[in-house]
Amino acid sequence: MKKLFAPLCALALCACAGINKNTVSYQMSKYDRQAYYVVPGEGADKETAFASALDNMRRSFVQNAPEARDLPQLNDLTANAKEGKIWRDKSRKNEKNYFALAVLKRQTAEQILKAPADELDARLGALAAQLQSAEDKFAGLRAAFAMQPLIIKRNAVQDLYTFVSQNNEGYETQRFETYKRLYNDRLASVRVAAVVRGEENAVLLSRITDAVNKMGLSVTGPEDSSAILAVEADAQVDGYGSERLKGLEWAATSAAVSLRDLQAGTTFARFNVYDRAGTGRRADSLRKSMEGVGDKASAEIVKRLTDYLKTK
Repeated sequence: MKKLFAPLCALALCACAGINKNTVSYQMSKYDRQAYYVVPGEGADKETAFASALDNMRRSFVQNAPEARDLPQLNDLTANAKEGKIWRDKSRKNEKNYFALAVLKRQTAEQILKAPADELDARLGALAAQLQSAEDKFAGLRAAFAMQPLIIKRNAVQDLYTFVSQNNEGYETQRFETYKRLYNDRLASVRVAAVVRGEENAVLLSRITDAVNKMGLSVTGPEDSSAILAVEADAQVDGYGSERLKGLEWAATSAAVSLRDLQAGTTFARFNVYDRAGTGRRADSLRKSMEGVGDKASAEIVKRLTDYLKTK
C-alpha cells in the first residue's frame, strides 16, 4: 500500500499543476453561483477591466429581462456589485491585459427589487379595489387603464427579480397574478361588436379584430346582444392603371369607420382611412391596399377607443 502512495501523490500534484488558474472559468468556479451573480470583464488595466465587468453585468440583465432596460434599479444593482478577483494572464502574449470579476450578492439584489415591487403592488391593489367595486360594465375601466402602465412596470421588475434571485423565482407572484387577472377580466368583459361591409372585408375585419383583442377587449359579432360598443367599417375599392408605372395593376382602398356606444345609443367617433398598392396582379394589389387600410384603421380605433373608455 505504501508503494502505491507515492505514485498517487505524484499524479495528484501533476493534475493540480495542469490546472490553469488564470482562466475566467476557473476564477468564476470559486463562487457559489446560487448565492452570487458573477460576470467577467477585461481591459488594459485593473480599473478598465472591472468597469468592463460592470458593463457586461448590466448588459446581461437587459438581455435576460429586456423589459427592465429602463428601470432605475439597474443602476442600483450594478452599484452594489463588488470587485472580485482581478488578475493578469501572464501566459498570454499581451501581458498588459487584465481580467476582472464583478460580484453581486443575489440576496442584496432581491432586497433592491423588493421595494419597487411592493410599491407597485400597493398601487395596483388600490386600483383593483376600485375596479372590483364597480358594477356597471363601463365603471372601473378608468381604474383598469390606470393599472396598465403599472402592470407593465411590475412585469419588468418581476422578470429581473426572477433572473437575479437565489432560486430564480418571482417575488410575491400570487399577489401580482391576482391583480393581473382582475385587470384582464375587466377588460375582457367589455364586448365590442365588429361589423365590416364591402369588397375584401375579411382582411379589414381580421386587422380590426386583432387590434381590439390586443387591447384586452372582446370582439364579437353584430348579433351579440351583450356588446356595449361597436366598430363599423364600410370598405370601398377602386382599381385603376398607373400612368407613371406601366404594367402594374393598382388598387386604391378606403374605409369609413364609426365607433358607437350601444348603451348610450351614440356615435362617439368617425374617421376615414385610405391606402393604395400596385403589383403585377390585381388580387395582390387589392390585398395589399386593404392590409394598409386595416393597419391605419386599427391604429386609429385603438387610440379612440382608449381615449373614450378612459373617460367612462
